[in-house]
Amino acid sequence: MSEILLILIILIFASLLVMGFVSHYKKMGGKWVFFSLSALSLILAVFMLFSLDDHFDDPRKGDNADPPKVETPAGNDSDNGPEPGTNNPPEEKPSVENPEEEPDIEEPADPPTTEPEEIVVPENGTIDYKVLKGDTLWSIAMRAGVTVEKIKRWNNLPWDVIYAGQILKLYGKNVEPPPPADPPDQEYPPATASSVIISHGNLQHKEIALTFDAGSDAIGIGILDVLKKHNIKATFFLTGSWAEKFPNYAKRIANEGHEIGNHTYSHPDAVKTNTNIFIQDMIKAEEAIKKTTGISPRPFFRFPYGSSNATALKALGESGYPYSIHWSLDTIDWQQPSIEVIVSRIETGASNGDIILMHIGGMNTAEAVDMVIPILKALGYELVTVGELLDL
Repeated sequence: MSEILLILIILIFASLLVMGFVSHYKKMGGKWVFFSLSALSLILAVFMLFSLDDHFDDPRKGDNADPPKVETPAGNDSDNGPEPGTNNPPEEKPSVENPEEEPDIEEPADPPTTEPEEIVVPENGTIDYKVLKGDTLWSIAMRAGVTVEKIKRWNNLPWDVIYAGQILKLYGKNVEPPPPADPPDQEYPPATASSVIISHGNLQHKEIALTFDAGSDAIGIGILDVLKKHNIKATFFLTGSWAEKFPNYAKRIANEGHEIGNHTYSHPDAVKTNTNIFIQDMIKAEEAIKKTTGISPRPFFRFPYGSSNATALKALGESGYPYSIHWSLDTIDWQQPSIEVIVSRIETGASNGDIILMHIGGMNTAEAVDMVIPILKALGYELVTVGELLDL
């Protein structure tokens, strides 16, 4: 009965609501009466709905149902005992001295752990150790009786990461190679009245210098593998912040014989920056680069954005940077064009004495240079550093 009443109230609510909307759109009187009655109907319907929910939720308000019967297996009636005529064998219970204690269950023993074998390195010899799964530089060093730093130096490892299957050279104490000597102090070029902007080399020589700016990221650091593959030396203009952020890459650039120039520390625009602040930024970069790579970036400097003025050039010359290296061919790789665009700009624009501008932050630069080097060589060009281009 309650369900029928609820349905009737909902129908009344819907009818009143429709009549209210009709009155509203036809601009008839009494629309608020219809809306008010429909609201009261809705409230009554909600109340009825909750009442029904309570009715259904409480089984005591429904029909009187018989309590569920629990069937007891035959012959196992704890009150009456076994049925007559049946022979139920007595249930066997485990004999336990103390019924409150659980019987001891013997757990399987852990497999014996094997200590990693000691690495024996002859005092007057060397061994090639193959890295095993789970090895670390520290564990290898402990087993071989050497230090982690020595293993890294012997195998030219820039970081502590090794992998299974890698071969590490280990030296005995009597044949251990000496540590590398500190680089000799460089003689800085004398201060000049003003730094000179250089955009190209000798136009009569079929030489081209590949140059790469390193400002913020290292997405195109694969260029080092490309240059090594083709046995080419290039010139890298590093910011001091990049050298500090990627010290292993900066060291690799120096160790593989590439030329390094100064590209400031924080990449400021020389025209928009106070000259003293700009020079301090340049000096900070020089110190960071020298500390990281062991070499000085003098005498080559490259202005960020290629932006310079006479005041900055004079201050640079007085600071020991006589050469401000610009460029004659821009690959626009900083705009992240396709490989084909970079290759086409170099191939069609190449000429004697070119200084080509590229960036380590170019995501397609490495692959483009890998393709263009054979093209330039086929055209008769020799690829050199800026210093070689200028016969310095």
